[in-house]
Formats: sequence, C-alpha cells, structure tokens
Amino acid sequence: MHILKNILAIATVIAISCSNMVQAQTKTSDNIKSVIVYFTHSGNTELAAKQIAEVTEAKMIRLLPEQSYSSEDVDWTNEQSRCTQEHLNQSLRPAIKPVDIDFAKADTVFIGFPIWWHEEPAVIRTFLDNYGEQLKGKVILPFCTSYESPMSEADATLKKGYPALKIRKGLRLPAKPEEIKKWIKQ
Repeated sequence: MHILKNILAIATVIAISCSNMVQAQTKTSDNIKSVIVYFTHSGNTELAAKQIAEVTEAKMIRLLPEQSYSSEDVDWTNEQSRCTQEHLNQSLRPAIKPVDIDFAKADTVFIGFPIWWHEEPAVIRTFLDNYGEQLKGKVILPFCTSYESPMSEADATLKKGYPALKIRKGLRLPAKPEEIKKWIKQ
C-alpha cells in the first residue's frame, strides 16, 4: 500500500510538471502572436519598442538600413541631407537588411519609427514594400517617437500609401503602460 501511494505521488508530480511544461511552451509560442519591428537612429524608438515589449512580451526586431544614417544624413535643415531628399522624393527607398521573422505566425505587428518630416522615414516604406504581402490580414499598430510632431500625419501617410494593410491608429511614445494597453485594444 505504501509503495502504491509513492507511485501515485510520483505520477502526480510528473503530471503537474508536464502540464507546467506545456503551459510554458504555449506561452513561448504565443509570444510570436505579436512582434515589434522598429527603426531607430538615436535610440529613442528602441526605448519605445521596449516599453511595448514590457506590456506585450512581443519579440523585438530592429530594422537596419544597408547604409546607416549619419548625423549629417538626418539633418533636416540641410536640403541635401538624406532624410530631406527621401522626404521630397517619396519614391526613394533605402535598402534594408533582411528581417528574420515568419510573419505568418504573427497576428499583430507593431511598427516603430522616429518621425522625420512629420511622417515615417523612408526605411519604414521600404519595409512595408518588401514585406507588405506577408503583412496582409495582420493588425498593424504603428508607433513613433518625436519631440514635437504628432503621430496623426504619419498615420495618414501610412494608410494612404498602404491601403491593403490593416493599419490602425498609431501612438506616440513614451506612454504609460495603461495608455499602451488601451491603444492595443482599440
């Protein structure tokens, strides 16, 4: 009888352990349900992406242009700077390094960027051009960082430029976790 009780106790422990392992595996698998893709130049957008990751536990993927942007490239006061030229000529698309993610597994894609010229940088348009087919049917939540510019103009240019995508209203960060949760539920 004593041996039977020990066997039952061991079986129960094993069953609970297996159950916990399945739950842990499920949680890890669910984390791919949302992904954060972001471009940062000064590091502010990376901090914003981390804020969203803290709320969502989503995987973060940094967009990297093939040719990095220098301080001179982002000098909006210089008409010849790279960011100004990309703003003036909306067809310019800087090459980006490939993104290592299977978007088929994601339901929600957060896309983050600094505001340049009241809109998303051309790097974001390159990303959407390159991965737009894979993003169809996904909920896309853009977010930005900016000292002054609101998200509204970038919202408008994204929706106009990519009408086939389910782009929702964006959020300017930093924000409190409650604000981020409310924005996600919109």
